[in-house]
Amino acid sequence: MKKAIILSKNYIKYRSGYYHQDLVDALQKNLDFYIYGEGYENYDKNDDIYDVISKSKFDQKDIDYIIMTTSWDDDVSEDNVDPHPKINTSSLNEIKKIYFLNKEYKKLSLRFDYCKKNKIDEVFTVHPNAELWSKEQSLNIKQMHFGISLERFGYDSEPKKIDFAFTGSLHNSHLDYRSKVKEELFIKERLHTKSNFDWRNFGKNVLKPEYNMLNIYWAEFGARDIFYRNLLPFDKKYGRFLKETKMMLNTPSAVGIFNTRFFELMASKTLILCPRVDSYNGLLEDNTNCLMYNPDMSDFQDVFMRGVNDVLLREKIVNNAYENVKEHSYDARVKSIL
Repeated sequence: MKKAIILSKNYIKYRSGYYHQDLVDALQKNLDFYIYGEGYENYDKNDDIYDVISKSKFDQKDIDYIIMTTSWDDDVSEDNVDPHPKINTSSLNEIKKIYFLNKEYKKLSLRFDYCKKNKIDEVFTVHPNAELWSKEQSLNIKQMHFGISLERFGYDSEPKKIDFAFTGSLHNSHLDYRSKVKEELFIKERLHTKSNFDWRNFGKNVLKPEYNMLNIYWAEFGARDIFYRNLLPFDKKYGRFLKETKMMLNTPSAVGIFNTRFFELMASKTLILCPRVDSYNGLLEDNTNCLMYNPDMSDFQDVFMRGVNDVLLREKIVNNAYENVKEHSYDARVKSIL
């Protein structure tokens, strides 16, 4: 088994953004590793890279990789990405250095500068501009989509209690796909509220009559119930929520990234309902692993009702998606790059 030093923050107890820890778990599964970073034992802000190598107990000549994961960067500072300036890998020419980009929508030039300063050999990004950036920056940048932890999200015969769900932000400043669906479901007078279970909707009709007979769960960021509890599921409740939902709205990101929830829904055997647009990197196909509706909403109600009521269609699609998602586990991702 190849030897690696993994540079990462400790996200084991983090209650969202599971992709950070899921990537680390897959790396650990496939490597003889030493992990180092904030939150781990023996981390010291004064260490340089040779101190880290010494702590690893590996002989320097035997180390195959130094891997900087998605959580390694300084994500708090507005003008810096280097979490540990004393750790510089530029002198380690005999060791392959891999860097995973994260949050490409901010501080991107600083991240590229960091890669050049540390003489990174391979940079992986979920962004579709990988090839363009590679040419512009003279860096070896490759696209690698998010993955999935089947241990965390894999369906295990949970009963499907919820007909349809959406949780998250509307992102109205970028795209209007989600707000259009909300306008289709909610009566006009309740559109200002963040959930059909919002405390302001207690005792009121919220959904239009054609949808009111269904078990629908809509919760945007900030939604609270009458006891002012957060209505968005998180931690283990989030995984269970997906597995108990028949169909869920998900849409492409503003920059074309195939987001983690698509894979989470596939693994949970939850039918993906999404707009028919060319933003899925060839990973989604209508009536094969998802259901698509026209972005102008002209066929939305018909597609929606088929997804909820046609059990045979729904089971065919979610079973196809479940088989497909096995190719996209983080374990498979890691094996493809080592």
